[in-house]
Amino acid sequence: MPKKIAKGFTIIELLVVLAVIGVFTVIAYPNISNWITDRNVKKEVYETVAFIKERKAEVTSGKYGMVQVLLNDQLEVFTMSPEEYLKIYKGFNSPYKTHKQKYTCGFSDTAGFTIESKYSSHDFGVNASDSNVNVYPSAYHNPMRSAICITKDGSIKYDKQYQNFQTKDDATGDKVDAFVFCSKSNTSDKSCKYNSNSDFRYMITLDRFQNIKVFKYSKKYNKNNGWMLIDG
Repeated sequence: MPKKIAKGFTIIELLVVLAVIGVFTVIAYPNISNWITDRNVKKEVYETVAFIKERKAEVTSGKYGMVQVLLNDQLEVFTMSPEEYLKIYKGFNSPYKTHKQKYTCGFSDTAGFTIESKYSSHDFGVNASDSNVNVYPSAYHNPMRSAICITKDGSIKYDKQYQNFQTKDDATGDKVDAFVFCSKSNTSDKSCKYNSNSDFRYMITLDRFQNIKVFKYSKKYNKNNGWMLIDG
C-alpha cells in the first residue's frame, strides 16, 4: 500500500498569499480605517441632534417654558419653568423687561434660567476621553460657543447673536447657528474649525425653530465652501 505524502505550501504559494496581504494593507485597510473614523464622528453628530430634539420635546410637552442649550465642548442646558416664562415674557412686571420687549433670552442663570447640572460634564474634546471628536466653537475659539433658546413657537432668540457661530443658509438666505464636529485623529481642539481643510468634518445648523440640517465636508464638493447637505 503506497504511503501518503504530506504536502505543504510551495514557496510560490506563500509568495502569492503575502502579495495578497500586501495589496490589502496598501489599498483596502486605509479605506476601512477612514470609514471607521468617519463613522465615529457621524455617530456623535447624530447623538447631538437627538439631544437637541429631546430638549425641544421637553418644551413642546409643556415641561419647561424655555430651554437654553450651549453648544461648545460641553452641551450645557439651562431650563425655565412655564410659570417663570409667563412671568418674564407675558407678565406686567417682568423682571427682564428688555428681554420681554425684544423677544430675546439672556445668558444662562443670569436671565431666569436654572442650570441643569446633570449635563455639565465635558462631552467633546481633550477633556472627554470617551469622545472621538473636537468641536467648533469651544473654549479654544472665538466665538467660544453657540447659545440657542428653545420655545414652542420659536419667538425667542439669543440676545447676543454676535457671540454665536453662525453661517448662511443657502436655501433661505438667513443666518443660522452652527456647530462643527472634527475627528480627533487629524485635528486638535484649536485646529478644529469651520474653514479648515481637514477631512472627517461634519456640521449641524439650526434655525430659530431648531430645524436642524446636517452637512459633511468634502474637498471634492465645489459649492458652499465644501459643505454638502446630507440631512434636513
